[in-house]
Amino acid sequence: MSVKKLNTLPRTAKANTVYILAPRNSNPKYYNERTNRNIGWISEEEQQILKGKTVGIAGCGGMGGLLAQTLLRCGVGTIKIADNSYFDNTNINRQLAATRFSNGTQKALSTAKILRETTDDAAIHVYPDGIQENTTDEFVDGCDLVCDQIEFWAVGARILLHLHAYEKNITIYNANTIGFGTRLFHFTRDSMSMEECLGMRYVEARELEQKINAKTANSDEKSRVMRAVIDGLMPDIPDYTLITNYSYGHSDVFYQRLRQEEVVSIMASNCPMAAGFLANQVILYLLKDSTIKRDIKLPPCMPKYVYFDSAYMEIKVCELNK
Repeated sequence: MSVKKLNTLPRTAKANTVYILAPRNSNPKYYNERTNRNIGWISEEEQQILKGKTVGIAGCGGMGGLLAQTLLRCGVGTIKIADNSYFDNTNINRQLAATRFSNGTQKALSTAKILRETTDDAAIHVYPDGIQENTTDEFVDGCDLVCDQIEFWAVGARILLHLHAYEKNITIYNANTIGFGTRLFHFTRDSMSMEECLGMRYVEARELEQKINAKTANSDEKSRVMRAVIDGLMPDIPDYTLITNYSYGHSDVFYQRLRQEEVVSIMASNCPMAAGFLANQVILYLLKDSTIKRDIKLPPCMPKYVYFDSAYMEIKVCELNK
């Protein structure tokens, strides 16, 4: 794997290559001006703490791209993004860099370009190969926190990310967008692992992901992945057959689309809410050792998790039954 430091990104990425956009604007006055409205909820000293932090975001989809831009706007100094997929028109309803002009482009590159257009005083590390065995160690290295926003079917990549973070004792936050709500999962070396959460080891998960990508997975193998992800990371999906005012139809539609089209139904309006919820938690985590003491609660570690649903106006701490 080669590392290239550039001022501008290429139109297409080369395989086995990481692209680093170093800060182009080192003027502290500019940084202070663009983050000025944060001051009051955080201190000037805490703003400088954020400037020195590095956050890795695996996945540039509905939440990942929005999360990256929000953390950049908050003043986080280094953002790492990884994604090996390409934009299509179905992404336009929710993904930061998905437009009528970006169809067919690499998600990691297009997202990085949007981030660079937002501000040029931060470092952006781009992993267009996504989370792979030859990239993950480099991706998590140096991160103060990693956010797992990997897509539904990529169970191998998800477990691989968690294994490398575990080895380096780096905390991972995972959050999702389900209906009009979100779930926030907090993984550490002392928490439930992602292998335990999904009920499968990395070798099995990698094989299943490869079969799904190659369109050679049989119905039992697809069902194995579906059940693992739903039970582990999407527990207690609202039952639309009983709660008819929550959506237009039945929960069967969600599951039918997942089985037949291999897509997850996602509300465009929910991604900004869920990404903002996660971004707030990331900022509070990065400032947990600040000299300013706050009357706040960090999310519990797995198997406990935080559930928030804006349709029900409900937030609670739950526990995964494993």
